[in-house]
Amino acid sequence: MRTRQSLCDLIEGRLSTPAGRSELMKLATRLIVEEALEGESRDAVGRDYYEHSAEPGQGYRNGVRSGRLKTAEGFVEYSAPQVAGRDEPFRSEIREHLKGRTEALEDLAVELLARGLSVRDIEDAFRDETGRLLLSKT
Repeated sequence: MRTRQSLCDLIEGRLSTPAGRSELMKLATRLIVEEALEGESRDAVGRDYYEHSAEPGQGYRNGVRSGRLKTAEGFVEYSAPQVAGRDEPFRSEIREHLKGRTEALEDLAVELLARGLSVRDIEDAFRDETGRLLLSKT
């Protein structure tokens, strides 16, 4: 719900700026990811958020864990629900697919190389705020 409210605030406020459009993309992506993860956990435990009447061994919600998705717009932080108390451990299939980086980010690196940037310049462009390289050298 917090993500949805942030998205509404952004749309009402500063959508006309380039930074606002970038933030819109990040928030929209975050909302989609969080909604999908909520649905997956709802299916896993067999009931909705804050709904009671659990069947034994089906599990329960146990807070959230943060995650990061690499996109061409930058990192997108999201919250993933945790599920505990199941007979079989819960492992999110959606979250497994969110690992790595987007194709757009790799396509951008290839385009920069084709336009004449050196490998060192491209590597410098794809470092995060900690100095870690976002693209692999394979």
